[in-house]
Amino acid sequence: MKKKIILIVVLIILIIGSGVGGYLYYDSHQKALMKEQELEEHEEQLKKEKELLNDIKSNYNEFVKTNKEAKLYKLVEEKYQEIGTLANNTNLSLAIVEDITINHQYFKLANHDYYVFYRDIEPSEKIKEDSYYKNYIPFDYHIITKKPTNFYIDEQLIYSINESLELSVIMEDESNYYVNFDNRLFAIKKENVEKKSDYNQDSKVAKEIAVLNYHFFYDPDNGEVCNEIICLTKQNFEEQLKYLKENNFYTATMHDLSLWLEGKIRLPEHSVVITIDDGAMGTDTYLIELLEKYDMHGTLFLVTSWWSKDKYASPNLEIQSHGHNLHERSTNGLGKAMFMTKEQILVDLKESIATLNGENTAFCYPFYHSNDTVMNAVKEAGFKLGFLGGNVKITQEDNPYQLNRYIIFSYTTMSQFKRMVN
Repeated sequence: MKKKIILIVVLIILIIGSGVGGYLYYDSHQKALMKEQELEEHEEQLKKEKELLNDIKSNYNEFVKTNKEAKLYKLVEEKYQEIGTLANNTNLSLAIVEDITINHQYFKLANHDYYVFYRDIEPSEKIKEDSYYKNYIPFDYHIITKKPTNFYIDEQLIYSINESLELSVIMEDESNYYVNFDNRLFAIKKENVEKKSDYNQDSKVAKEIAVLNYHFFYDPDNGEVCNEIICLTKQNFEEQLKYLKENNFYTATMHDLSLWLEGKIRLPEHSVVITIDDGAMGTDTYLIELLEKYDMHGTLFLVTSWWSKDKYASPNLEIQSHGHNLHERSTNGLGKAMFMTKEQILVDLKESIATLNGENTAFCYPFYHSNDTVMNAVKEAGFKLGFLGGNVKITQEDNPYQLNRYIIFSYTTMSQFKRMVN
């Protein structure tokens, strides 16, 4: 009987032991499977994060453009809230990010507290910024926009931001205010402005501007000689440019001058315009060399039948019209255009404009001679400005087709030059 009981007990122990062992084996096996699954899931998660990081990095660049109509965001209480839209193919500058992580799915714009989603952009070349307007003096008022604030370039809507913004005005025309936003000049339609507020602008603005008139340049150190009174040595010209540079003069373009005369912009008090007639001696060498050296802007009035405009290629020199074949005197000494019909003059002007690839912002009257017929032909050809001699500064009340210039002679002294420009 005892043996039977012992046997039963042993069997029970064996049964329980095998059950426990089986359970322990099963439990261990399950844990191994779970650990393996967790490891696979972890590896899959790491793989996804790596792919996401690479995707984010591939779309980041200091300069990007939108690849569709994109949303604009603002960071509010650590959440990105939609605040507006951006047109497709809009160039942007992004804030520098030293170490990109998967948390950088929204990139901040370089110049504003707005963000774009990384998938809505792609790397692009450096933005070519228009910087000319940064020399303009803002007007003595700010504008406060209605919601949404819409920013346009050439009538195309670029930004739409669901906020009312207070902005300074750099330029104004009949329909628009122009403002600096994101380092570009944008138009805001006047109908989208709620009100204007006075703003005290301390900068001094130009009430009158000296337009300088040069002709020929030569270098006596190279044995060159020029006996005409409209010749200027390279050394004298450099001294004048150096003075303008050291005294922070802004050398305005013809576009600047046209806008200023119309009252659409304000130029700094120290503004001057450099013009050169004909395109003859030293214009393609000393003129360009020194304009580039001192980073000054000049306007060449070229006789287009004499030389090719390609001879004067420089970012510091714009080329406008001095006529195609009008630079001849009649027997009485006056320019031959004075005795031509408007139709005859127009034929010449259109040929000059075509030679200059359609450029017709400004015209310089040959020998400073003009009459109503010549002036009306210049207007009809589409020119906005016409230049004479005269030796006085121009003002915003002047006729834009009868603009005076200071003629620089070989005997012009630095004292005289300073009085001209100041």
